[in-house]
Amino acid sequence: MKRTIDLDSWNRKEHFEFFSTFDDPFFGITASVDFTKSFRRCREEQKPFFLYSVHALLQCVNETEAFKLRIEGDRVVRYDAIHLSPTIGRDDGTFGFGFFEYDADFDRFRLHAEQEIARVKNGRGLSFSEHAGREDLIRYSALPWFAFSEMKHAVSFGRGDSVPRISTGKLVHEGERRLLPISVTLHHALADGRDVAELFEKLEAGPR
Repeated sequence: MKRTIDLDSWNRKEHFEFFSTFDDPFFGITASVDFTKSFRRCREEQKPFFLYSVHALLQCVNETEAFKLRIEGDRVVRYDAIHLSPTIGRDDGTFGFGFFEYDADFDRFRLHAEQEIARVKNGRGLSFSEHAGREDLIRYSALPWFAFSEMKHAVSFGRGDSVPRISTGKLVHEGERRLLPISVTLHHALADGRDVAELFEKLEAGPR
C-alpha cells in the first residue's frame, strides 16, 4: 500500500522541485558502520550472517521515513513497507536479481529468502521475476570479498528512477568491534545526508 504526499504542505517541497531538475539528482555516502551488536546476536542465535544482516538492514530501512519515499510521475508517494531486490551470485561467476519480501519475523523472512536464493541460483541470466519493476524496494548487493571505502552505484535517473541503492562489503574486525562498510545512494529530491545518518544510527543500535 502507498499514499500520495501532499506537496503543497510537505516541508521538502522546494527541495523536491529543485533537485528534480538535476541531470544526476542522486548523492552517495559510504561509511563503516559499527555492526557489533547485530554480529554478536547473530552468532549467539547461530543464524546465517548474510540473511541476518540483510534482515537487520531491511528492518532499519522500514523505520526510516526517507527510504520509503518514491517519485512516480509527478507525484511523491510513501510506501507502507519496503522490500529488497538483491543480487545473488552463482557458482559460474554470474548473478541474478532476487526479491526478498520484508517480514518483521526473521524465521518467516529467512524461509522465503532461501526459496528465492534457490530460484536464482538454479536459473540463468538475470533471472528477473514478476517483482522486477516494483518501486517499493531497495536495490541491494553484497560485496563480501573486500572492505570498500567508496563506491558508485549504477542508476537509471534518465527514466525517472528514484529507488535507493545499498551495498555492503566485507565485515572488518577491529579489536572487539565488527565494522560493516555500507554504501548508500539516494535521490536528493527525497532525502538528505541526515536520513542516511538516521539509518546508520539504527543499524548501530543493534537488534530490537
